[in-house]
Amino acid sequence: MRKALISVLTVAHIFLLLNCNTDSNDDNKVVLDTPMKKALQQAIMDAEQLLQHAITGVSEGQFSAESKDKFSASIQSARTFFNDNMSGTTDLEIEHKVHTLYDSCMAFEARVISSFDNLIDRKATRETRYLYENLKKYAGEKLLFGMHDATGYGVGWSGDDDRSDVKDVCGSYPAVFSWDANGIVNVGDWSRLKNRMLLAYTRGGINTICWHQFDPEGKGFYYDRVNYPVVPTILPGGKYHESYQHSLRQIARFMKSLRGPRGESVPVIFRPYHEQNGNWFWWGRSRCTEQEYIDLWRFTVHFLRDTLGLHNFIYAFSPDGNQYNQKSEYLNQYPGDEYIDVLGLDFYFGSGDTEEILKFQRRAIDAVQYARDKNKLAAITEVGDRYGWDDTDMLEIEQWFTRCLLGAIKNSPTAKNMVYAAVWRNAHARHHFAPYPGHPSVADFLVFYNDPMTVFLDDLADVYTLESGL
Repeated sequence: MRKALISVLTVAHIFLLLNCNTDSNDDNKVVLDTPMKKALQQAIMDAEQLLQHAITGVSEGQFSAESKDKFSASIQSARTFFNDNMSGTTDLEIEHKVHTLYDSCMAFEARVISSFDNLIDRKATRETRYLYENLKKYAGEKLLFGMHDATGYGVGWSGDDDRSDVKDVCGSYPAVFSWDANGIVNVGDWSRLKNRMLLAYTRGGINTICWHQFDPEGKGFYYDRVNYPVVPTILPGGKYHESYQHSLRQIARFMKSLRGPRGESVPVIFRPYHEQNGNWFWWGRSRCTEQEYIDLWRFTVHFLRDTLGLHNFIYAFSPDGNQYNQKSEYLNQYPGDEYIDVLGLDFYFGSGDTEEILKFQRRAIDAVQYARDKNKLAAITEVGDRYGWDDTDMLEIEQWFTRCLLGAIKNSPTAKNMVYAAVWRNAHARHHFAPYPGHPSVADFLVFYNDPMTVFLDDLADVYTLESGL
């Protein structure tokens, strides 16, 4: 009931934003005739909701009266600006006011009173802290199922943000929704990605975002298209360092404006520079030195968290399990415990034979053991069936979901501590990692879905409160 109510509130929230382009005789209102004016009204609405739902006190999850007063003053400043005659005010000036107000929202959330401080961000928002704690409760008990771009398009269709191939097959959305920060950086219109992420959140799901980051010259993210050492150029002192800072500012602005029906910022698991122990990305192991990779990761965290004040990220590290042989190699290029919240594992199957399943299981055990030692979470951050490694991905390995993925996790007391497993996207009939109606893998996927260990959105607890029922 709670999830349904929140969804209704969100739809109403979006409807109000999209339909406020009307005249008014009230001198305290303005005609919302530009996207920036609409964005400012949305920011004020979000901030007022956040303030309204913040409880004053000294207990867990509450806020001091002083911090609420300071935040209230920021809202009033924005409201006064909004109500004044803005003729002659440029969109750039209005945009600055929007970002300033969302900065104030995040700064206010960072002052929450909480004893849950296991994240590398000691100023993490309340919902971000609680998500991390609730995921820890799931570890060892359940495996949450996730998918990249689970909504919005699938095999043979596109454009419906409510639809999902997974839901078409089993009746439920995934519990974890993966996205790409390329939909944020240097993209003029954020509305559709924001809508899809908000729909996932208001339904109770978990958002995670990777970053197939284009190099500063716009050639691509695969090294063979770039063919120059990118990482040194975006580190401090590099010729493209300011360009990289601009990209991070865009991410921070998007994430600060990504807010739920109570005005709260939406927690996101951020997974940049993944599969760095391979050679295909420009941040790969032979494309930069180990220290350069570490420096890049650390700078990214410091700039987002400490300089830009972004506090709704959980940071995930995710090497490729097929690119190392010894357990200790998992930690190659590891930025350090102060910079990582989730020890992830990416792994694609090429055959699905017993040897490969055991290899996957060993890699999962490696990540879980390190996570235990470091008091972190472990997750299968990207996984899939790439039978034959022949550039066609069509779920051809027999019983891949139950035998290769779930079987390897369930049959190891250690590997069972992987909290979620996320498959890649369904692009088209020759490149998909989840079944769609009529596909031969549907029967196996339904067994996977009905297994008591797997969690989809329909049976995911409320992971954003302490009263989650876990």
